[in-house]
Parts: sequence; C-alpha cells; structure tokens
Amino acid sequence: MHKRQIENILYAGVVGDALGVPVEFSKRDSYYIKSMTAGGTWEQPKGSWSDDTSFTLPLMENLTADGNYEQLMQKFENYMFHNEYTPDKLAFGIGNSCAKAVRNWSINQYPALECGDPSVYANGNGALMRLAPLAIHLADESDLNKRLRLAYEYTCLTHRHPRAIVGSYIYLEILHGLLNGRALRAILNYLPEQLNQALQNCPDELAELSQYDEMFQNNFGMTLRKDIKSSGYVVDTLLASTWCALASTSIDNAIILAVNLGDDTDTIASITATISSCENLTDHVSEDWKNQLRNPELLNSIIAPFAKKEASRALV
Repeated sequence: MHKRQIENILYAGVVGDALGVPVEFSKRDSYYIKSMTAGGTWEQPKGSWSDDTSFTLPLMENLTADGNYEQLMQKFENYMFHNEYTPDKLAFGIGNSCAKAVRNWSINQYPALECGDPSVYANGNGALMRLAPLAIHLADESDLNKRLRLAYEYTCLTHRHPRAIVGSYIYLEILHGLLNGRALRAILNYLPEQLNQALQNCPDELAELSQYDEMFQNNFGMTLRKDIKSSGYVVDTLLASTWCALASTSIDNAIILAVNLGDDTDTIASITATISSCENLTDHVSEDWKNQLRNPELLNSIIAPFAKKEASRALV
C-alpha cells in the first residue's frame, strides 16, 4: 500500500467517528446526518472525535515505535486520566469495559494482557474500534496463526471474553482480505471455514463463532435496514458495519448509511469507514469532512509517521 492509501483508511475512520459523535445513542430515524455537526449527545464542537479515535491513536503511535503492550496500556492511561490523544484536551465517551481495563492497569496493576474483562457482559465493541492500525501492520503477514495470536493479544488488553476475541478475528481477517485485493463478499464466503479450522484447538473461541453466523449468509447484504441492529454489542456492531459496507458503493455513502442507523453511531460509522476504505483503495473520504476534524495537528503527527513506516515496510 502507498502512504496516502494508509492515511485515507485511518482518516476515514476518524471522519466516521466524528460524524457519529453528535447523534450517538439517538433513536434511528429521529435525525438525518450528512455533514459535520456540533452539539448533540456530547455537546462537542463540530468535527470532534471520540474514544474510538483516542484509543486508536496510541496503537498507531505504539506500532510506529515498536512499543510493547505495557507501553500501550500506559498510553491508554494517559488518555483516560490525562486527556492526551483528544481533540480538545477532554476525554469523553469512554466505554465501561475499556475504562475498567485502564483502571485495572493503572490502579490495580494487572499485567497488560490480563486487564480486559473476561465476563460475558463485557462484549462491547471497544476492541474492534481501535484495531484498524493492526490490520494495516499485518497486511503482508501470510501466517494466519500469527495474525490470530496478535489479534488475541491486542484484544485482551481491554476485552477477554471469547466472543469479543472472535469478533476481532473476523474483523481483522476481513480487513486483511480486503487489503490483499479480495472482495468483501468473497471474504465472507471463505472466512467461516478458515476460522473453523484455525480454532480447532481453541474450543471456547470456536463455540463463539456461531454468534456471527448471520453475516456469513449469502443474502446478508440484502437484509432490510429495519432488521440491522446498531448497538455497541460487538456482534451487532460488526454485522451493522459489514452490512453498511456491502450496501454502499463509496466510502462516503457507507459512512452516511452507518451514521444514520442510530444508537452506537460513532463506532459503527468508524468501523464501516475502515472496511469501505480498505475495499475501495482508489476512493477517498470527503476532503470537506476531513478538513473539519478537530486537532488536525495531533492527528497528522501520529497518522503520517505510521503511514510512512507501514508503506516503507511494504516495499521491503
């Protein structure tokens, strides 16, 4: 991938996040968003991005510096407790599981890979929302077992239930396939069997694969909008984001479709934007939207070096 393509993927995710922030938790069809908006749920300025991006930026920075999990958890702590990696020096919208994991690291001094909550009630989308940089980092990694191991470890920093872990497997494998030139529908056709074979020695995770069965049905892209759930539950989020990408022909259209589903709008729009931009590497997210993002200096200072490093790695 070229540097500009990597930057586009990452900025698309931020744009989706920012478009969704003002209407997060809003009821479907109680609004219509097609441009950056101020106020709303969090009463933030236009172009403000949320915890989705604020957890993604440290991962990018850590991968650029070849940092370890402990250093990454420290960056998460700096975000949550010291307002770093934010658009306006204010952390807002942090999910319960992510907040608990950071407290486990900062206050309870858990090992990094044990900070995530293993409870079945901790199956939100807080790991999915930050993993796009990892997918880019692993785009040229041909070893499926290595990809799954890293997906497991990076997920466990905040979420340790097998359902959330399997969600990360599916999401990252979708992105891996797209970044290697495969069509989204084709990936959904082969992925269940691929994961079924790879997880034979991981019965807890294998048992959770069926939770995602709906998205692997041949007619999933034809699902009616009213039947798409858009909550922060990891299964709902991954299905909704994938559906939006399947139902759209451009990055911008996919984002608009996602942000108007209601409920967890920022995360679903961000993940949708990531999937769509990985599938459409020649398309670009709206420059108008991108130019309205808050704290562009911070975004560029982290995204540009990461994209440069990953692009140069791909040429080796």
